[in-house]
Amino acid sequence: MNRATTIAAIAAAALTAGASAQIATFTFSDLNGAFDSTTREFTANASADTSGDVTRLVSPAGSAQYQAGFAGMSSADVSLSLTLSNITAASADAVGSFTITDDNGDTLTGDMNGQFTPFGFSITYDGLLSNVMFNDVTSDGSFDGPSSGAFSNAFNGAPFDGAIVQLFFDFGGFFANDFSDTPILVDGLVVPAPASLALVGLGGLAATRRRR
Repeated sequence: MNRATTIAAIAAAALTAGASAQIATFTFSDLNGAFDSTTREFTANASADTSGDVTRLVSPAGSAQYQAGFAGMSSADVSLSLTLSNITAASADAVGSFTITDDNGDTLTGDMNGQFTPFGFSITYDGLLSNVMFNDVTSDGSFDGPSSGAFSNAFNGAPFDGAIVQLFFDFGGFFANDFSDTPILVDGLVVPAPASLALVGLGGLAATRRRR
């Protein structure tokens, strides 16, 4: 069974097990990716071309929209950082954290633990999320999109878990050299902590779908 088929099979089982438990999703394209081969730190940050959304799936549902050009116009931001280890020609372990900031400073944060792998001319990252929190920093009760849309950031049962995938093209060898200004696609799913065990491998399939 090839890698794509295996991921699809695992993802189908995960969706069956946890479909009713999905809390939120986030998707961002054209983040600015960089890697420092000395520190082994991989980063992805919002750029002028970045767009995406954070969507609440449980009632009351809603979506915070980030259209291209939002970066630097308000508090809104997207950033993640991963430290790599055990780098070989076939894989690299990576742990770190992410922060998504809304229009006025409230945040969605979490920890990441997963692995980068080469896949054709691209590199993918499949990881699990933990300690995921919607942080009502401003006490306004709302997660606000810098472009449009908002939803209540009051959730029961935090901290949450989840799954995340990243995808980008490999232009300089598998983490063999420094790189910067590389467009990164990030896709994440947030679920209650017990449900995260069903999400291993879900990231590979998530990269193939795009919400409208």
